[in-house]
Amino acid sequence: MATDSSGLLGGRLFERLAMHEGMAARDEGWQLAEAVESIKRHLVELLNSHPGNCACAPELGLLDFNDATIGVLDLELNIQHAIRQCIERFEPRVQRVEVESLSNAGDPLQLRFQVHVTIALGRDNAQTTIDLLLNNKRYQCTN
Repeated sequence: MATDSSGLLGGRLFERLAMHEGMAARDEGWQLAEAVESIKRHLVELLNSHPGNCACAPELGLLDFNDATIGVLDLELNIQHAIRQCIERFEPRVQRVEVESLSNAGDPLQLRFQVHVTIALGRDNAQTTIDLLLNNKRYQCTN
């Protein structure tokens, strides 16, 4: 991962370009928090995209898992696998992606997932967890 001229890591290109150059003296915790927030925003956009909707990357996004013939367990496993593959392919700031399904007894129509990733920050790596909710065909970050 490359740094910009201010030494800030983790933001998407336009986010880094929009930052003021005098913000170079940031601590590591701030950099991690900014990187995680940027990744969350990107994951929401990425996971709510569908293949074929982006001319420059036709495979970007997730398929619609609205097939009633798939069992609930199979559906969760298929979505877990698709989320992991999509993140690994289209979010270059993370490594070692693991996706697990969380039980949701309160509302069986909502699917919850936890995404565990390693973020590269310069010479250091940090691990973080992102909670995802699939509600009404839209992915949202809940943490």
